[in-house]
Amino acid sequence: MAHADADAGDLPPPPAKKNKSPTEEEAEKRRKKLTPGSLMKGLIRSGGGDATPAEGDQVIVHCTTRTIDGIIVNSTRREHGGKGVPLRFVLGKSKMILGFAEGFPTMLMGEIAMVVLRKYLSFSHSIFSQFKMKPQIHYAEEDCPVTAPDGFPKDDELQFEIEMLDFFKAKIVAEDLGVVKKIIDEGKGWETPREPYEVTARITARTGDGKELLPSKEEPYFFTIGKSEVRDMLGDGRLIKRRVVDGKGEFPMDCPLHDSLLRVHYKGMLLDEPKSIFYDTRVDNHGEPLEFCSGEGLVPEGFEMCVRLMLPGEKSIVTCPPDFAYDKFPRLPANVPEGAHVQWEIELLGFEMPKDWTGFTFQEIMDDAEKIKTTGNRLFKEGKFELAKAKYEKVLREYNHVHPQDDDEGKIFANSRSSLHLNVAACYQKMGEYRKSIDTCNKVLEANPVHVKALYRRGMSYMLLGDFDDAKKDFEKMIAVDKSSEPDATAALNKLKQTIQETEKKARKQFKGLFDKKPGEISEVGVGEPEGNKTDTTGSGEAASTADRDTDAKEAIPRADSGLAFEEERPGLLARIWPSASRIFSSLGLNRCTIL
Repeated sequence: MAHADADAGDLPPPPAKKNKSPTEEEAEKRRKKLTPGSLMKGLIRSGGGDATPAEGDQVIVHCTTRTIDGIIVNSTRREHGGKGVPLRFVLGKSKMILGFAEGFPTMLMGEIAMVVLRKYLSFSHSIFSQFKMKPQIHYAEEDCPVTAPDGFPKDDELQFEIEMLDFFKAKIVAEDLGVVKKIIDEGKGWETPREPYEVTARITARTGDGKELLPSKEEPYFFTIGKSEVRDMLGDGRLIKRRVVDGKGEFPMDCPLHDSLLRVHYKGMLLDEPKSIFYDTRVDNHGEPLEFCSGEGLVPEGFEMCVRLMLPGEKSIVTCPPDFAYDKFPRLPANVPEGAHVQWEIELLGFEMPKDWTGFTFQEIMDDAEKIKTTGNRLFKEGKFELAKAKYEKVLREYNHVHPQDDDEGKIFANSRSSLHLNVAACYQKMGEYRKSIDTCNKVLEANPVHVKALYRRGMSYMLLGDFDDAKKDFEKMIAVDKSSEPDATAALNKLKQTIQETEKKARKQFKGLFDKKPGEISEVGVGEPEGNKTDTTGSGEAASTADRDTDAKEAIPRADSGLAFEEERPGLLARIWPSASRIFSSLGLNRCTIL
């Protein structure tokens, strides 16, 4: 027995029976449903090489499904009514019909095939490949893991025309197959980035049909694993904010979304010249942070957009294009060249929200409103009409919660609100939105139908819009309700008359000769005009061009000492009785701002 045991010990152990995974068992169970003739493939165009897709590969295919009679049921191809987006499957992982699961592994790269029924079909393009499937191996399969589209003839024998566009070994990143990675070029080493590694990467994004969403560019993206939040501020990849140090609070509720006094440290660099620092608050500002009031155009637009979405204590790196950096902003310091792409490293130290008017006296409310309005007037003079309008509208919104206590307060309040509406109308007028300007003037005229300034501003907007009759009525009404406005109204009527004459002159030139021909003759607009006399025919004869009318309107603006000039703000009552108030506010930091 001992000898027998020794002999037995010299023999190799019997091979262990390999246990199949549930996926393999399911695949084998489905494969048994295949019967002779249930799946047939006809090769039409051979693919390249000798490699075929294997389990774990992602396959990318175009598919057109037809009935036996050649009627198209559905397709991924645009020429057959599809969206042009190919199908993607991971063999052994994705849910798919049995015919695909068994047919794809037989195809080569670039292969197109078709069944013998090809004689029933006509193709003008190069050869295709198709599988002929019995119902039980496509959507009519018992316990089929995928659902047939609505109205799909799942009980019919069908032809599936397949083109193998690509296949590759897939790296499954998300278990639901929502993220699948294809390695194009192998990297070096063995390490991969993890928290809190900083990453520099070039990224290109395309839709399934190849449309480029995020173009490739020389400037790489930067982010920190586990720490970074990358935000595309414009949606076109040009203004990118990436967070590198978290702030305190809850986003976005604790961000300075509203106009505030902000304190930041920042370092500015030119992207075209690596490590070329043009300003650093910790060095060039004696270590003091930059303080500025948002909403007042005191920093470049891209800078302010990103700071408004930061939390206190947060550090972010902003990559900014020229038009949102210094090209539309007084370039200080002067060592930032025109057209420069810049990068700012910004740390938001904190911010102070403006005090609301709860508990304020009526006079304190009016003084605060005057300060905001004065800022709006400055922005208007600087040509920042959108920002100016936002200031006026902010006060108007707050006025909804102000309730004067007597007639004197009511009169002051009504005059202030009318003045703000008229300044909003002036902003709309400068922005070329004449209809909105008219609507805003109407808010004043609804409360006071004989408001001379509102009539004048509405009349100017009517003239710019080309509604000459309505403009004339407003200017004439000015004289009727207030004789002191006659000089300004007369000047406006003269300008209106001149504008009408110029409009008619342009119309006659534009359509010259159109009605001079005899019956049966054809005349072309503008034909026969000397080269030097040709006019722009892009507009209609109804009104002068917007640019011309805007120029005319500027010439018609009343003199500075007229009561119809743009509403300037007189010093508030507090400033008039306490001249040093502004210096006190400055020392308290309530209006301390530094230009970036």
